[in-house]
Amino acid sequence: MTEPVPCSIFVLDMLPPLTPKQKDVLDFIIQFINERGFAPSYREIAGGLELASPSTVHAHIQSLRMRGYLRANEAGAGNRELEPTDKAMKWGRSVLLPLKGLITAGLPIEAVEERETFAVPVDLVPDSANSYVLRVRGDSMIDEGIWDGDFVIIERNPSPKNGDVVVALLDNSYATLKKFYREKNRIRLQPANKTMKPIYCYDPLIQGVVRAVIRSFRSL
Repeated sequence: MTEPVPCSIFVLDMLPPLTPKQKDVLDFIIQFINERGFAPSYREIAGGLELASPSTVHAHIQSLRMRGYLRANEAGAGNRELEPTDKAMKWGRSVLLPLKGLITAGLPIEAVEERETFAVPVDLVPDSANSYVLRVRGDSMIDEGIWDGDFVIIERNPSPKNGDVVVALLDNSYATLKKFYREKNRIRLQPANKTMKPIYCYDPLIQGVVRAVIRSFRSL
């Protein structure tokens, strides 16, 4: 039997992932430093990204500092002393995927689609053109390391292997996150939680396979 491809787990520290605008600012700073050898001013960032004003840049810079992507260079002061951290250099190699809403890891709920995007490390997305992100609600997949509030990267694949964690659409309207098993006369959608029972169906629409999990860690 062919083994399912295991998914990766990427843990974010403290705060939620970058917004598209924050990623744009971070990418601009890294590229500017690589090309010129020093950091841009707030005005140069605003002009380069066509942002409303340097004060808008300041808000993004503060968010990036809070998230650990930028620090003040101790060698000097002022707007040009922005310094990307090692975390920023890694996260800078990221792609934007559509964030399509919530997926339940419990009982099926109505599929939700939202028009947002989500920056993820490029190493987690071998096929970015065929991938998207969902946020998990529920605890039916906790034994697979997928918790309530996690984000999962989904690769579109209508033909999963036994043991893959899939997004299954039931009755063309209810989406659920479960492990996929093809049995003799039916499909078993198996929760990864010993307290929950499987869902049996005949022809679910498989919308994709989980390839990675992104978790936002918060200290209590």
